[in-house]
Amino acid sequence: MSRTAARRPRLAVITATALAAVALSTVGAGSAQAASVATWDKVAQCESTNNWSINTGNGYYGGLQILKSTWDSFGGRAYAAYPHQATKKQQILIAEKILAGQGAGAWGSCGAAANLGSDHSDPYPGDTTPPAPVSKAGDLYHATRLADGSWQTFQALNGFGGAAFFNASQESIAATPDGSTQTLATGNDGNLYHTARYTNGQWTGWAALPGVGGAANFAAKDQAMAGMSNGDANVMAIGNDGKIYQNTRFKNGSWSGWSGVGTWQAKKIAVAGLPDGSTQTLIIGNDGNVYHATRATDGTWTSWNALPGTGTATTFQAGNIAITGLPNGSTQMLATGNDGLTYHNIRNADGTLQGWAKVDGYGGAPGFAATSLSIAAMPSGDTQMLAVGNDGKAYHAARYANGSWQGWWATGMGAQKVAITGLADGSAQMLATRN
Repeated sequence: MSRTAARRPRLAVITATALAAVALSTVGAGSAQAASVATWDKVAQCESTNNWSINTGNGYYGGLQILKSTWDSFGGRAYAAYPHQATKKQQILIAEKILAGQGAGAWGSCGAAANLGSDHSDPYPGDTTPPAPVSKAGDLYHATRLADGSWQTFQALNGFGGAAFFNASQESIAATPDGSTQTLATGNDGNLYHTARYTNGQWTGWAALPGVGGAANFAAKDQAMAGMSNGDANVMAIGNDGKIYQNTRFKNGSWSGWSGVGTWQAKKIAVAGLPDGSTQTLIIGNDGNVYHATRATDGTWTSWNALPGTGTATTFQAGNIAITGLPNGSTQMLATGNDGLTYHNIRNADGTLQGWAKVDGYGGAPGFAATSLSIAAMPSGDTQMLAVGNDGKAYHAARYANGSWQGWWATGMGAQKVAITGLADGSAQMLATRN
């Protein structure tokens, strides 16, 4: 869309009455309000050199350089959050609606050069109304819990390459000091993908993570991510070979690449960033026991040490694990034991352990059975938790800095897997793969 024309109030702003009229007029729109694909290609060549996935950060998106507000007004979100995330056909279908409502002048000189106003061919006969994409189990959703405790409800994340949804088997989210968040997800192809959410709520879009030794992709059995105090994000993953790998996304957006962490193999992994720049990692080994190791700021690792169990047990057997680093240098951990119930532990800054304690359940129940769990540290010293109960619903809880608990409450989101991270402003962002 022409940058000059798009800024004119009559083109960039549309009243509710006018929008309703456009919606009616475009149902079964005739050739008087349409243009051929060839003509739209000419417009796109002028606007974006025919790059239908372009996003230069100038506020205009996709092959036809459509404003986000215009895209939303004409129903583009039925396809994707942003024009450049939609397919070429989907962008043209929305452009048809804009053409019907605003005329060829919406594309200014590019529309004129392509004779947009004089071509009345229908690009996709009988396909002027975008079908609503249907979400399915495993699609990834995002929500925010504001610092005052109010919620912005779960909303679906757009998928890779313009898809309406991102279907995932595993997800992680990590906050960095600038207020952005980094998200890592394992797609239904088994490979890892990354996206970032800026402070203004915009997302970068998904990009596949390259694999080890120049491979095109990294297939993972499990993965975790932690935001670091210097703005980096530390990624831990278990490859398809069962071995443990580490990667870093630097503050400038570049990646260090994968490096193997010893010869150990594991089933599950979780990671926490500490204020001093070190990380602590939990794994569930192939023997089912929980192990802990620290990566120092110089990149060196301690050995893996088994965490003691409850009572007199020398080890703790677990099905799921989570860990977060607090401002005072301690870490808090969650795990589901062999009984399926959730346990909490604290590793103090001096390396001593408080020991596992059973977490009370929903509505005062003596235990909380969970199939997925995550924990996030807050600037206040509180921690917030997200877990999937045995009923397939996502629950939220908080543990305050004084050691008291808020207790679990239902978020209303049905979920398979969940993740949570705490931001510097006291808010928390969450991910859930729906059930």
